[in-house]
Amino acid sequence: MAAEKIRALLEGRIARLLGCDAGDLHSMKIGSMAHFLFLLVGDSEVMPGFNTAMSTLRDLIGFELMWSVEKTEEAKVEEAPKVVVN
Repeated sequence: MAAEKIRALLEGRIARLLGCDAGDLHSMKIGSMAHFLFLLVGDSEVMPGFNTAMSTLRDLIGFELMWSVEKTEEAKVEEAPKVVVN
């Protein structure tokens, strides 16, 4: 299901930015994670505009899934290799 893959992707990105494991994060709504991720990296050009991103997310998975806290299934997202810059 697209919503669970998006959830896993957002959890992974937030965990990497915070330097923790995705399992260490409290369960959050997909919409809340998108808002939080934008707060963390929204000042760079690596993300689309906030309104565009949130509208697309809502259109893709629907309002109910976007703002539901429940996880319906476990989805795996391949982790990008970690790059260390000295």
